[in-house]
Amino acid sequence: MAGLLGLVLAFKADASKRIHKFTVLAKSATQTSGQKDRYAAIPAAANAPGILGVAIEHFVEPNYFVKEGTDPTTITGTTPVLYNLTGRPIPLQVNGYAKLIAAGAISQGDELNVADAYGRVKTVNESSGTKVYVVGIAQNNVSNANDIVEVLLHFYAKIV
Repeated sequence: MAGLLGLVLAFKADASKRIHKFTVLAKSATQTSGQKDRYAAIPAAANAPGILGVAIEHFVEPNYFVKEGTDPTTITGTTPVLYNLTGRPIPLQVNGYAKLIAAGAISQGDELNVADAYGRVKTVNESSGTKVYVVGIAQNNVSNANDIVEVLLHFYAKIV
């Protein structure tokens, strides 16, 4: 399935947790992906390895409304009431240009990696000698946490 600016693939949620759109998702530590099933999870921490893609829509239970401008940290990782999201399909954009949620100020051209357990991104700023899991390159500047940054997705690891 083609996304607006990249390829979108279906993954399964590894846990019953809500996910805000534009959140980076990573390889599941609890569910094993195989030939038939692919699982994605909210990153456990900053600089998470195994990046799989970006959620292109809110992943919430039916009739749960996410108001425009809602702080993504109040959605991502929360548990639905009386509804299980585990194993439900999540569409993830896996290449091309995508919108992501910034954890703070980012400059155009910066390499980005996961900033926190909410799947937001930040400028790579780890100390020298650290292995970094890059998500992509910022295409515009943003100033504040929870601003939307457009990113050329390019998943790779490198030593800074």
